[in-house]
Amino acid sequence: MSGPHVIIIGAGIGGLALAQGLRKRGISFSVYERDALLDSRFQGNRIKIAGELRHKLVELLNPEVWAILEETSATTVVGETNLRASDASITACRRGRLPPGVGPPLTVDRGLLRYALITGIAEHVHFGHQYERYELLEEEDNSKNDVRIFFGNGSVTEGTLLVGVDGARSRVREQLIPGPSYVEDTATCCIWGKSPLSTELQDRFPARHRRWLTIVRDEAPLTFSIIAGDGPVTMVLEACHFRNRDIHQHLPEDYVHWGILFHKGLLRLNDEELDAALQDAPKLALDLTAEWDPSIRSLLELQNKTLTVGARILSAPLKIPAWGTSSAVTVLGDAAHVMSPAGGAGAIAVLNDAYDLASTVKEKGISLGSISEYEERMRAFAEVLLLRTNTAVMQMLG
Repeated sequence: MSGPHVIIIGAGIGGLALAQGLRKRGISFSVYERDALLDSRFQGNRIKIAGELRHKLVELLNPEVWAILEETSATTVVGETNLRASDASITACRRGRLPPGVGPPLTVDRGLLRYALITGIAEHVHFGHQYERYELLEEEDNSKNDVRIFFGNGSVTEGTLLVGVDGARSRVREQLIPGPSYVEDTATCCIWGKSPLSTELQDRFPARHRRWLTIVRDEAPLTFSIIAGDGPVTMVLEACHFRNRDIHQHLPEDYVHWGILFHKGLLRLNDEELDAALQDAPKLALDLTAEWDPSIRSLLELQNKTLTVGARILSAPLKIPAWGTSSAVTVLGDAAHVMSPAGGAGAIAVLNDAYDLASTVKEKGISLGSISEYEERMRAFAEVLLLRTNTAVMQMLG
C-alpha cells in the first residue's frame, strides 16, 4: 500500500469497518484499541442490516468478510409481538410482510460482527493502546505526515489522517471540538443482557413469545404516574438462532437478547447512587421486573450475569452543531453522534459513516474540502436517525 496513512482510534464495529473499507481500496491504515483483547467487554445489542446499508456493506467489504458476516448471522423472522408485563398476555401480534423480492434483514451479533470485521487485518490492529492526545504537524517538523498521536503506554505514531471512533465519550472529539460537550444525558437508562436458550428457558418462556421481535411493556400504576410522574418500563427481546456451526466453531449457543429501557427518575436515586446501581446491572434488572409475570421474568432469572450491563443513555442533539474542520483529524460513529439504542439506528449510522469516509478518502483524497464534505453528510444522515431514535424513545417510554 502507498499514499496516505489513516490512524483509527477504536476497534469497535465502526473502526474495523472503516479499516476493511480502506484495505479494499488499497489505502494504508492502522487501528489502535484501548482494550487488551477483541472480546474484553460485552458487545451490546444485536444489529439489523437491511436495505441500502446492506448494499453499502457489500461494496465496503471484501467478499470473504461479507461471506463470514452472512454465515454468522442469526436467522431472522420478521414480525412483532407485544406483551403485558404483569400477566404476559399478548396485546398485539403481527407477522411482517416484505415487498416481493426483498429478503429479511440480517440479524448480526455485535461481537460476531467484530470477529468478521477483523478478518485479514489483525496484524494492523494494536490492542492495549489507550489514546491520550494528538498534535498537528507543520511543514517545519520535517515529517511527511500531518498528525502525531500519543498513547498512554508511551508509544507514538504518525499518519495523514486521525479518525476518532472511540465512542460516546470520545477523547479525540474532546480535543477536536474543545469546550462544553454537545452530548446530552437523556435521563433514560438501559440494561442489556443475554439469556441462553436452554431447555429450562424454553420450558418457562413460551415459544409464542419468542417467535420474532417481542416488546414487553410495564405500565406505571395510575397513582404512581400521577403523583411521582413514573412512566413505563419497556423490554425489547429477540431470540437469536445460529446456523453454520460446522463452518464457524466460535458461534455461541442460541440465546435471547434483551434490553430494558426506563426513565432514571423511576429509581429515586441521585446520580452517584444511580451509577452504582447500574454497575450491578443483573441485580437491577431483577429488581425492575419483580412484579412481572414469571414466564417473562425467567429471562432475567436465567440471564448470563457476566454479559449484563447497564448504562445511562446519552445522545447528540437533533441538530448537531458544526465544528471547525481539520484536514488531519475527524470523527465517526458515536464519537460524533451518539444516539439512544431505542430505534436501533446507532449501528446503521456508524457503518454508513465508515462507508462514506472510506469512499471519500479513495475518491477525493484527504483534504480540508473532502473531510468537510464528509462531516456535513455524516451530520445530516445522523440527524435523520436521531429523530427516529427520539421518536422511538417517546413511544416506548411515553
